[in-house]
Amino acid sequence: MYAQDDLSKLGKTNLDDVMRFLSGQGFAKDAQIDIIKRLGTGVPTGAGIGSKVARFAGGKGARNILRAVPGLSAALVGLDVADVVAGQDSLANRGMDAAAMTIGGTLGAPGGPLGIAAGASLGKMLSDGTQFIFGGGKSAEQRKIEEAVKLLQQRGLV
Repeated sequence: MYAQDDLSKLGKTNLDDVMRFLSGQGFAKDAQIDIIKRLGTGVPTGAGIGSKVARFAGGKGARNILRAVPGLSAALVGLDVADVVAGQDSLANRGMDAAAMTIGGTLGAPGGPLGIAAGASLGKMLSDGTQFIFGGGKSAEQRKIEEAVKLLQQRGLV
């Protein structure tokens, strides 16, 4: 049912919808309600740590923090895309990053736009970690510097 609603909106998204998502108001309100329900208390009253957590979760401070989540998530995906497009990694590494982001975004799709963004970022992070581990724990720049130093040593310049 939710997938049909999302698919019907696919071609009808406009700038107002995007700005509403990035402002995070709807997300923050829904998340607060869900957090309070999961804490098992409808109205945060009484003593104890549970009530203090529920009182914080229902407050303005928590709402403002939660409002930042969609915008930050979109910004991080933007940085990940910029790294894939303009990064100094090899074409194979960039292809692996793009594929991992696509898979992660697809797996996160049931969570809506925020799930897609989180999935894509997690996919990129997993891809970068895999490249770091199997690449000897060195970045592309570190490997280039080592190659240059070896070349200089072979020529007797260092």
